Amino acid sequence: MRQVSVAMLEKQMQTRIAKLGQSKPFIIGSLVESRRKCGVKNCACANGVELHPAWILTKNSGGKTKSVYVPVSMVAEVGKWTKEYKKVKELLKEIDAFGEQIIAASKQRKKALARKSGEVK
Repeated sequence: MRQVSVAMLEKQMQTRIAKLGQSKPFIIGSLVESRRKCGVKNCACANGVELHPAWILTKNSGGKTKSVYVPVSMVAEVGKWTKEYKKVKELLKEIDAFGEQIIAASKQRKKALARKSGEVK
């Protein structure tokens, strides 16, 4: 396994943090299309023939699913926000992984220095 320097890991981490700072507006959740009746008695949907599309933003909040109606005029924009959140979430995972690698590399370096100086732990 190739050793990567702490400085290199920190540089990669800073690159991800910089990308995070360039992110666009985002929202946590999933944009879901559902079908429903409109409530008008003479509409085709009243017979269940053709239901109307409705867009819902769903997210988990405190162990419960929360649903928010999204107006048709905002569907495209909210779709972009949810995609941006996925990018931000991935960047956060990468930053976290670099943090763990930095900790592991620092521990290995400390052990190596202790062995060189004659200390054994």
